[in-house]
Amino acid sequence: MVTLTASEARRKAREALKGNWGKAALILLIYVAIIFVIGIFTAIPLLGLLVSIGELVIMPPITYGLTMTFMKIKRGQEVGYVDFLKEGFENFSRSWCITGRLLLKMIVPIILYIVALIVIGISVFTSAVGLVSLSSSVTGASVFFLIIAIILVAVAAGFFIVLGLKYALSIYIAVDNPNMPALECVNKSGELMNGNSGKLFCLGLSFIGWVLLASILPAIFAGIGIDFLYIVTIYVAEIFLLPYVDVALVVFYEHVAGVSTSQTVETEGNVSTSEASKGNTIQEKSGSQDVTAEIVDIPELQKKPDDENN
Repeated sequence: MVTLTASEARRKAREALKGNWGKAALILLIYVAIIFVIGIFTAIPLLGLLVSIGELVIMPPITYGLTMTFMKIKRGQEVGYVDFLKEGFENFSRSWCITGRLLLKMIVPIILYIVALIVIGISVFTSAVGLVSLSSSVTGASVFFLIIAIILVAVAAGFFIVLGLKYALSIYIAVDNPNMPALECVNKSGELMNGNSGKLFCLGLSFIGWVLLASILPAIFAGIGIDFLYIVTIYVAEIFLLPYVDVALVVFYEHVAGVSTSQTVETEGNVSTSEASKGNTIQEKSGSQDVTAEIVDIPELQKKPDDENN
């Protein structure tokens, strides 16, 4: 397989976004507006708790829908401004199946974070006792617990990064393979990312320059105390930068998975691949469009009895 460099992935992302950058930005603007409105309601006592729970419930399908939208943009398909909501909630159960499987894969760092929070609580309590009793031994114990908590958080963060990279392609695989069980999608991501996690990490790092550039104006407004312009510029930078990042991730996925990228949009919204290569052809009904994606060089996983459930 030809190596895909970070610069090449970004170049292909820019090519895919030509003529679509404005639409992609508006789609993300709608997404950000939804998150902003939800944030306002979460500040309301009592109601805020219910809204926060509701946000946790709807975020997986919305994220799934956004992934589908940017995959379509990369492949030259027409997308609507709110298709990510429609398609996300049409795949509500599937998005949560993928999310559930990913959470199970992340169970070790999640437990470490919980333990770290408990240890921090103990540290705060012993620190308060030390201040009241003026006991140096109690204060020393508080510092000890705090150090333990910091170590636990650092280890958990390392686990999250490693596992996050390993299973980063799960949603993309699920979108391209609608009949594949959620667990198999997650495991397939682990297969494909074997030896490729570092490349994905480098691709993410390659956007640091853009992130710093997009942070200049918000930093200036924050420094002079103009909070409104700080918030506005942060969101503006986000809605124009994230499409670039998201489409570059689709480019990375297609390269690693061997998905044909020479797709053309036919009449009635059907997408076909013009590249003739051997492999498995997968037909996906995505929203109002039928997508044909050609997968090559992906070994079939042997299904186990416990993998049958989503």
